[in-house]
Amino acid sequence: MANKFLAEVEAEEFGTGYTIRLDMDGMARLETEHGEFDFAHKLNYGLALLSAKYLRSFLNVALRDANGDVVKTYDMPLPLETVGRKCLDAFSLFRYGKDHETWTAEAAKADKKKAGAENPTKGTKA
Repeated sequence: MANKFLAEVEAEEFGTGYTIRLDMDGMARLETEHGEFDFAHKLNYGLALLSAKYLRSFLNVALRDANGDVVKTYDMPLPLETVGRKCLDAFSLFRYGKDHETWTAEAAKADKKKAGAENPTKGTKA
């Protein structure tokens, strides 16, 4: 069973008891492979667009079997959107403590609030 407090998301489409869980070792391996300073942007962008490169890289360090061991080989279930969303959730839980949908909604709300504070007269009539 997936444990969101460990940044873990269920992944039963890969097999019984399978989960997607990112840890510090996996994150470090992804940063080494893709570049640490722009990695978060690349990952969010790549997974959101269902880039096979980023999905494969992410699953290679985060897909775990029922024993919690990282899986070395697997068949990719379809549709990819489902797998991509689960990877995004695992990444967001690991980094922000929230699933991806909640984190993006809160980030958008904060951006909107910040934009309104920067231009308090926007939308008012003179």
